[in-house]
Amino acid sequence: MTQIEDLQGYRDGLARGELCCQLCEACGERQWPPRPACVHCRSFDLRWVVLPDSAALFTWTVVARTRLAGFEEKVPYAVGVLEYPEHELRLVGRLDTDPDRLEVGERFSWTVEPSVDGSPQPVWRPVAAGGAA
Repeated sequence: MTQIEDLQGYRDGLARGELCCQLCEACGERQWPPRPACVHCRSFDLRWVVLPDSAALFTWTVVARTRLAGFEEKVPYAVGVLEYPEHELRLVGRLDTDPDRLEVGERFSWTVEPSVDGSPQPVWRPVAAGGAA
């Protein structure tokens, strides 16, 4: 399986407006990044499942300059590591918020938006007080 094939279930999920990771049917563990076999038990019995609506901010960095097409007008912007501790997963994503107001442990929810090339991508926004995004 190639790296592009490994990501097909993830891309298919984004096209449906879902953020997905792999779930091992043999041991019940989730994994990210995707692999041909479970990193916990080595089973090949994997399927794609939707991740919960929100995750905690583990850490971040601020992009102050970029040559990346379509992102020049967004600087400075934050790229964060979002954590699902209950699943022992961490994902990297763009945070759509003021980088000066970020706090470790802050809850973020994801939404799927078109990227510069039109393909779907997850974008993370802070969860408002009271739990609504």
